[in-house]
Amino acid sequence: MGMIDRPKYMDTLREFKDTSFIKIVTGIRRCGKSTLLKLFTRELRQLGADGEHILEMNFESMRYKDILDYPAFYDHVKTRMPKEGKTYLLFDEIQMVRNWQRAIDSFLVDFDVDIYVTGSNAYLLSSEFATLLSGRCVEIRMLPLSFREFLDFHAFEPSVSLEEKFQTYLKFGGMPAVRELGFNEQRVNDMLEGVYSTVILKDVMERNKLTDQALLRKIVMFLADNIGNVTSPNGIGKVLADEGAAGLEERRKAPASRTVGSYIEMLRNAFVFYEAGRYDVKGKQLLKTMNKYYIVD
Repeated sequence: MGMIDRPKYMDTLREFKDTSFIKIVTGIRRCGKSTLLKLFTRELRQLGADGEHILEMNFESMRYKDILDYPAFYDHVKTRMPKEGKTYLLFDEIQMVRNWQRAIDSFLVDFDVDIYVTGSNAYLLSSEFATLLSGRCVEIRMLPLSFREFLDFHAFEPSVSLEEKFQTYLKFGGMPAVRELGFNEQRVNDMLEGVYSTVILKDVMERNKLTDQALLRKIVMFLADNIGNVTSPNGIGKVLADEGAAGLEERRKAPASRTVGSYIEMLRNAFVFYEAGRYDVKGKQLLKTMNKYYIVD
């Protein structure tokens, strides 16, 4: 199937094209970041950029399995840099490279480049990164398909009402890959389970060196079952400890909320959940306020 435009995000990339800002597209895995870079690359070619001046790298490809840290990353790009003219650098899932931001900093200093990167973890924008590239990056936060985009991605019979289309959207969600599966419920569920497992294993557990997958799953299930409800890590910790959740039983005297809070933060950093805080409180009250959590799709 051909690629379908995501105008909202493409317009932002166009707006910052040929500026000194590093364009960083963030969002959960499989929400369309790689396709967005491909769409933008296609547009660059249409505007006259040749292959020599476009360098694309997807770090989930085995082709780059040996590029594990920033010196190897820098050397690989340096050997492929043309002698003159602006070069467009597009790096997909860049969080796979240790200290990648140091290489990016050097590219900006040493070459005439326009840089675009994607990542599936909010640690991309960590304090270390912010310090090194302060004021030189713009984050483009990508989500799965909105209902408007969903209608662009899927073909319906003329007899299908807007309400029926919306119910289909609610049932199957906005992951772009659903388009390839033709609303086959079993296959869509298998695909979504695969995305979930990859995110939990790679972007939460491996990234944070966690071993307690059972506890993480319980927290995910609790949050998913309480979408839109006012929730606090302390309350979740108490519920799970009362249920005898492994890893929290022995922490009844210690602040179980700290454990739960750190797990929720990891899930937020992997873009699995988004937090909505109260807007009508200030100062110390912010520390006491409970939030609502919403799952990405």
